[in-house]
Amino acid sequence: MPVEHADEGQVLALNVPPDLGVAARAAVSLHIQRLVFAYRPRSVRLHAARPATDASLSILARVHRLCEALGIPLTVTAHPWNPGMAKAGTGHENAGVGTEGRAAA
Repeated sequence: MPVEHADEGQVLALNVPPDLGVAARAAVSLHIQRLVFAYRPRSVRLHAARPATDASLSILARVHRLCEALGIPLTVTAHPWNPGMAKAGTGHENAGVGTEGRAAA
């Protein structure tokens, strides 16, 4: 299950799917981890739809631990963002490229 994301300069914006189920949470968590390592942002903004499901809260906890371990500030918002206004992706276009166009390590 792809995660909508946008590289907004030094901020990686992520949309957690509103219909996220328990079966997909591990795949989504791994996808987000790959995005964070690929883009190497200075901060991460995570949009979680309301009402939050148990699976989306689990994703939030996992992303929080990842960002905390890497020293990356995390912002969580319930306000949707428009991925069309930035370089948007679904996890396939720029997955191996950092924000300055360098290849991810």
